[in-house]
Amino acid sequence: MLQWINDRMKVIGWIFILPLALVFAAWGVHGLVDFTTTLDRGLSVNGKDVDVNRIRQVYQEQLAQMHRAFGDEVPADVDAELKQRIVDQFVATTLLTQRVDDRRYVVSDKDVVASIQQIEAFQVGGQFNKDAYYSMLRAQNLSPAQFEAQQRQELRTRQLEAGLFVSAFATPKEVERLAALKGETRELAYAVVPAARFEKSVKVDDAAVQAYYDAHKAEFVAPESVTLSYVRLRVADVEKGVPVDDAALKAFYDTVKSRYTEPEKRRARHILIQSGTDDAAAQKKADEAYAQVTKPGADFAAIAKATSQDAGSAPQGGDLGWADRTIFVGPFADALFAMKAGEISKPVKTQFGWHVIKLEEVQAGHEKKFEDVRAELEAEYRRTEAERLFNEKQEKLDQLAFENNGGLDSVAKALGLQVETLPGFTKTAGGGEFNPASAPKVLASAFSADVLGGQNSRAIELAPGDMLVLRIADHKAAAQRALADVRAQAEAGARRDLAQQEAKATAERIAQQVQSGSTLEAALKSLSGVVPAAKADVPADAVKFQSPKFVTRTEADVPADVLGATFRAHLADGKAAAAAVPVKTGGYAVYVVSQVKAGAAPTDTAAEQRTASQERGRTDVFGYVNAMRDGANVHYNPTVFE
Repeated sequence: MLQWINDRMKVIGWIFILPLALVFAAWGVHGLVDFTTTLDRGLSVNGKDVDVNRIRQVYQEQLAQMHRAFGDEVPADVDAELKQRIVDQFVATTLLTQRVDDRRYVVSDKDVVASIQQIEAFQVGGQFNKDAYYSMLRAQNLSPAQFEAQQRQELRTRQLEAGLFVSAFATPKEVERLAALKGETRELAYAVVPAARFEKSVKVDDAAVQAYYDAHKAEFVAPESVTLSYVRLRVADVEKGVPVDDAALKAFYDTVKSRYTEPEKRRARHILIQSGTDDAAAQKKADEAYAQVTKPGADFAAIAKATSQDAGSAPQGGDLGWADRTIFVGPFADALFAMKAGEISKPVKTQFGWHVIKLEEVQAGHEKKFEDVRAELEAEYRRTEAERLFNEKQEKLDQLAFENNGGLDSVAKALGLQVETLPGFTKTAGGGEFNPASAPKVLASAFSADVLGGQNSRAIELAPGDMLVLRIADHKAAAQRALADVRAQAEAGARRDLAQQEAKATAERIAQQVQSGSTLEAALKSLSGVVPAAKADVPADAVKFQSPKFVTRTEADVPADVLGATFRAHLADGKAAAAAVPVKTGGYAVYVVSQVKAGAAPTDTAAEQRTASQERGRTDVFGYVNAMRDGANVHYNPTVFE
């Protein structure tokens, strides 16, 4: 629930406990829910509807992050995986909420308050700050009561989680076995046969293209799109139209004249005698200093250096430099600015003690004339007026958009704006300068029920000083694209598939040779273009070969698909294990595991036992949620994301 706080206010209220990641990895939405498009509700768990708006909010937030990673177009499979993960998370959260409700878990008000006060986002200088708390809740459109209820629910769920973790433990034998597995090393040799090696040689006929198209129709769907009409109000545009004349500028100059006035400055020296606990004695010393410095030929600077108790100015002979009246405390300033150059004041009392002041020089104040600052004034005047006019217009923009809900022409005319058009705007990629990463509010508004129904949107703030109102000029539903229109893409996909099949056949043939007694290096001699796996800048169709070496479970320079298969392999009767496995980069790898060495016994058994117990706790959480899932009645309508 506090994900938005930990990520600086990104998304509120939907992930309760970290161990659920194990659950999501083990079972996905396809094995969990009843897919149906006949139900009005988007997602329900045991008859309880989940807030559709929250699901869509989370989806839009995470989709925006995906667009920052992938650019304008998020791959269809990635988008589908994102939706599945979000549904999984909401289902698991709802199941846990229902369980703590059934078991009557209780959290005190004191615990809720203490938990909220510990949240870093609500603290200033390490202390809870009410203003920061209320401000951040307002930014997320949450009341304190709503947020505190969410926090209470999270704490109740944590109680359930804590009970599972506390009851989990691992025996010393289990710790030893775990250490042996974690520290295990295996002797591995592998070769990657890339699909690119066969892309030029495979034959792609019409039947293959048709088969690929039929099997991947979802890839060839023209997404739902709209033609946006919108009016946009920008403070930068308003600034360009601000009228400027000398009369307006002079009036503005009068309001800011103090900024262009240089005050009178004076350069003085002083001797300070601090009062301490005996003010009378300090005054007597100040009188003596005054008598000294007023003698004919006296050197004020030398006397100040010898007698002044101002550690900052005494080494400079009491010199205070150039300063205006505001720099000094009242009595000192009154005395200094009543003197003439060369005069020495009698002792003056301030909260710091007694001062003997000598005025060295006077620099008269002066005012910059209007003509000298006209260009600077004009730029500032335009900005100030533009901000004022923009604030007035943005209020009218929202009002007019609501009052003239059937179109934007009258809105544009009233505010001096232009109606702009943007065709081909899609829910997943947006269009023009508006994409999910830069303008998620535009996408959410464009495909909302009200706007699709023919209404104007409310005013949308893209950024400070940048607002727009939109409506839909045309709406096209998602539609299957004909093979003739996407033949090039379908042919490329078919070619990739056929090349992948060739790579698989080649890798399996080599693995079979190894199983029959050949070494991997010898089996690869039938292939050309074999290069060391560590070599950089090799052709895309080269076969990369790694000679036998011992690797750990976290080996960084071994492809993840190969490494995973390596530690799943079983060596029967001490014989090497060899097999082919697909790799994410395209193609197949042949891996050969010839030896297994167990990890060393733990040096700190107690620490390892605590770690093993925590892992057992996570496994228990998985089992607990898995059991709830098995008995749950979940209905999911995929249109929840639309």
